[in-house]
Amino acid sequence: MWLRNQVESEKYVKGTPQTVVRDGAPLYFSPDRNATLESQLIYGEIFQVYENRDGWCWGQNLTDGYVGFVPTANLAINVPAPDHQVAILKSHLYVEPDLKSPTVGAVSISARVKIVDVHGGFSRVATGHWLYSRHLVSLENTARYFISTAKKFIGVPYLWGGRSFEGVDCSSLVQLSLAMSGISVPRDSDLQESSIGIEVPMSKNHDYSMLEAGDLVFFPGLVGVFLENSRFLHANAFDMQVSQHRFSDVLERGRSANTSISSIRRLMPEI
Repeated sequence: MWLRNQVESEKYVKGTPQTVVRDGAPLYFSPDRNATLESQLIYGEIFQVYENRDGWCWGQNLTDGYVGFVPTANLAINVPAPDHQVAILKSHLYVEPDLKSPTVGAVSISARVKIVDVHGGFSRVATGHWLYSRHLVSLENTARYFISTAKKFIGVPYLWGGRSFEGVDCSSLVQLSLAMSGISVPRDSDLQESSIGIEVPMSKNHDYSMLEAGDLVFFPGLVGVFLENSRFLHANAFDMQVSQHRFSDVLERGRSANTSISSIRRLMPEI
């Protein structure tokens, strides 16, 4: 329906909003579990379903607009609106409000939940499971510095299309880190490059002394975060994980691969 005035079609479907109830739910461009993983959905996100058939829902992640197929079992209807989100990298879902009770999975940082009960140090969420309360913050409680969030991912495996504690790629690292600071950005690095913050002019003699901590540095198909002491944080296929490298080493590897920085983007000073 939201494309009615943008795309001509014989039929428009309003769709049904459904809540993601499995963290890291896979999003594919075709209804095939052997297809390439294109992205993941995080627990509590809303997926607008336009078609539900043969165990697959086709629709759109309302967080970032990504469209694809998700296994129907990973979604649920009529889940109450969230009021808290997970603030640590990974938190377990418990059967009972007891650290010795069985777990039924885990949820990633930025996962959104509705708290319906509190017992001891645990909070029961609308889907019936319990999370450790100190792992949760209200939706209004945003992180002041996104760099601190990005550093939490150090050591998380690189995963093409990954967007959870199981694994991330370079653009989802940026997306999730900024999300915890209340900043919504696109899923893919090329769209991030054209929309985040302001562009920092680059010198013609490859002098990058103008870089500041928190600047996003873009190469073709790659984005990372410039840190203090000339370090570079990114989800990369060199280590197959999120790691820090000397910025000079990253530049040298780029030169060896015949690639160079395409742009530098800077967020507002208060972030």
